[in-house]
Amino acid sequence: MKQLRLVFLLVLFTSLAFGQKFSESNITALQDALDSLIKPVKESGIKVSCKVVHADYNKTLYEFDPEEPMIPASITKLITCACSYSKLGQSYNIPTIIYTDDNNINDGVINGNLYLKGFGDPDLNSGDIQKLAEILYDKGIKEITGNIVADETYFDADYKTLSGNYNGDTGPSYWPYITALSFNKNEGKFNPATEAAYYLSSELSSKSVSLQGSVISGITPKGAKEIAQVNHAIFDVLSYMCKESDNHSAITMFKLLGALKDTPGSIDKGREVVISFLGEIGVNRYSYEILEGSGLTRYNKVNADVYIKLLKFMYDDRFLFDYFMNSLSIAGKDGTLKNRMKGTIAEGNVFAKTGTLNSVSALSGYVIDQDSEVLIFYCVMNGFGGNATAMRDVQDMVCIYMANFRRN
Repeated sequence: MKQLRLVFLLVLFTSLAFGQKFSESNITALQDALDSLIKPVKESGIKVSCKVVHADYNKTLYEFDPEEPMIPASITKLITCACSYSKLGQSYNIPTIIYTDDNNINDGVINGNLYLKGFGDPDLNSGDIQKLAEILYDKGIKEITGNIVADETYFDADYKTLSGNYNGDTGPSYWPYITALSFNKNEGKFNPATEAAYYLSSELSSKSVSLQGSVISGITPKGAKEIAQVNHAIFDVLSYMCKESDNHSAITMFKLLGALKDTPGSIDKGREVVISFLGEIGVNRYSYEILEGSGLTRYNKVNADVYIKLLKFMYDDRFLFDYFMNSLSIAGKDGTLKNRMKGTIAEGNVFAKTGTLNSVSALSGYVIDQDSEVLIFYCVMNGFGGNATAMRDVQDMVCIYMANFRRN
């Protein structure tokens, strides 16, 4: 009887403790506060969808039209970011490599070609090419008898991705030029890959390396020998992509994910990898359409479930979460949230991704509440027309109320 009584008391205590995890009055207060923000948006004829979940207990604290299909805009980059960390790992470095078909460079002469091959680093820049030239110079290279070959074949040749594919979509001028061998974000360049190779040629010439050949486009042959490499850490690439909402980085990473499936990387292959990833984390295939990784297209469609499950999956990954969370903009501190929620309790406590297109405004990510616990949220508005300022103000207030929340 004593044992039975102890078991009963233990069960009773556990039940009472579980019941005390959340104060219903606090949840009701949060719901009322969020309703006061969200319902007027809906009543004005604007599509709005919002959901808030406690990360540790996976408890829904608030939802409003969570199944409504919405255009996500740049919060699509959360999917690209999470998939990239999951498939590549937090320690991955994206390389750009110089190869040669000369088997012996110890004599200081490359009797053959130099191949500059890109592997999808969206952040390759002039400084990186200077480092490559310095490495060759330090190896004692004095002469190259062949050509400098720009190799961008790690990706396909669909440089402008979805530009012009769909009626009424984002205009062609907004779509970045995408290649496996980028150079200085490809801004204003007709052919960034050969621009990078020309810059390498110039840097080598400035170091008195004799160049006998020309700069051409081509393919690195099998068996070519690696002689120099630069790379960028995936955290730096994804952090810049998310904090600055860089479309070039996002579509490049989407194609890089596709190259993991099979080279050359393409938008279609990237889509297959993302669909597989979302299926692995339990997202219903019929709840979304992701055509590319930046959010530029108006033909991406999502609902709240996609983002809540994605953000919960990343939160639960103890190896990836810190990297993922710190890749996002911080309210009042940096990125696209630098000037939002300043001077409020949400400042420094919201880690999220913004999204903006014509008549589309979105915000999704994490909020640290008054218990120093994490809330997951998704808040998207479509069809408001004109300026997005009013929608952002609503999103900011949603975050402020979340940051004020206590379980008890």
